[in-house]
Amino acid sequence: MKILISGATGFIGQSLLPELLKSGHQITALVRQKDNRLDDSINQITLESLDSLDSQMDAFINLAGESIASKPWTKKRKKTLYDSRITLTNTVRKKLKQAPKLVISMSAVGFYGVSIDDVFTENATPSGGFAHDLCRDWENAAQTFTEGASRVVIFRLGVVLGAGGALEKMRLPFLCGLGGPIASGKQWFPWIHQRDVIKGVIAAINDDRYIGTYNFVSPQAIQQKDFAKQYARALKRPAFMPMPKWVLDLALGEMASLLTHGPKIIPQRLEQQGFQFEFANLDKALEDIEQKHQIY
Repeated sequence: MKILISGATGFIGQSLLPELLKSGHQITALVRQKDNRLDDSINQITLESLDSLDSQMDAFINLAGESIASKPWTKKRKKTLYDSRITLTNTVRKKLKQAPKLVISMSAVGFYGVSIDDVFTENATPSGGFAHDLCRDWENAAQTFTEGASRVVIFRLGVVLGAGGALEKMRLPFLCGLGGPIASGKQWFPWIHQRDVIKGVIAAINDDRYIGTYNFVSPQAIQQKDFAKQYARALKRPAFMPMPKWVLDLALGEMASLLTHGPKIIPQRLEQQGFQFEFANLDKALEDIEQKHQIY
């Protein structure tokens, strides 16, 4: 299969590429400029020259998007987040001469907005807020590919755990004994192991039953205070240093809601489809990730 992929060198992309190559797929990576980190067998193309592709892509895997939680949401930052998701997706759609047969696009559980009291399946009504608006517009941009008869699959990701990514940013404070609950700690922490994300993408490529939107989170719903305890235990450290909500509000402004009002997400459609999580248990997931840290 000929696959176009954006975000190829990102946290998910760098683990997905070897699996795609191993399966014999021909990969074209969408890049800002030539990237020497990519395997020599991977064709590289910029967004500006995308319309010069000679052959139709069978699939487009859209992993691009600036980190939503790395900087406060200033007006300038919001535009960057929007452009790296919606503008890029729309541009790819316009520049490809023919729509691919399959489009797999990432989204996030931020689609559901901020709520710690409600339970969200894929069909639940979301609350508002910037994160919701961003995810909604990103999903709508991906769905425009259906006009070209593409099968569109959208993954609303929770916090992706692996040796890197969000967990890496938490690691040092926890190792120093400074980890603990955020605000009340009663907000939910929807998570998924990186390997299950890769497994899900591969499944969507190979199985035509995958279509539409999926909550891509572990079936083990857990509150943030319990995540903090389990992560500290995995690192053999205490977890008793709370982070008051007012400190986050002062430091992060509107973005603080991502950390203090996590929703409870259920992967209903994945479970109905029979997806088998490799890591449905947080303790096992953290144990696996820490073993990789010890290796490297």
